[in-house]
Amino acid sequence: MQTIEERLDQLEKRNRRLTAALAVLTVAICAVVTMAATGDKDGHFATVWADTVVARHIYVKNDAGKLIVTLGANDGGHGLVVTESAQGKDLVELGSTVNGIGTVTTYAPNGKELVTLGASDNGGLVYVWNKTGEGIAEMRADDYGNGYIGSWDRKGKGRTLQPGP
Repeated sequence: MQTIEERLDQLEKRNRRLTAALAVLTVAICAVVTMAATGDKDGHFATVWADTVVARHIYVKNDAGKLIVTLGANDGGHGLVVTESAQGKDLVELGSTVNGIGTVTTYAPNGKELVTLGASDNGGLVYVWNKTGEGIAEMRADDYGNGYIGSWDRKGKGRTLQPGP
């Protein structure tokens, strides 16, 4: 049987070991948090794995430091994804109108719209522009739910095709 003094000595030794282990663990946690917060000196941040990331906006830059992807919300509070060229021109936009109708818009290298896919109150629609930004084709549902197709030249002359006689 151990005396009280022997038991106290054992507890004191165990207490010192646990205190040392706690100090080492605290330093290690502080080091990990500091590295994750400051990142490397070359501007790259430490990799953090997570199941969920919540943010108001996310921006992605290329190796040259140019903004090339934006994730966020439009003025109506709906989701928005925009990809840009290295020259800062829009390439593709996935979003919606302020009323919540989904849209996809593609752009030429000069920043002019080429194609918009979307919808109206009547149904789906597709608009096509040429490289100088002039509308040349449209396909949509009309006010009665019928198909409407239009094609125009650069001066706005063209034809439409609608069902009926």
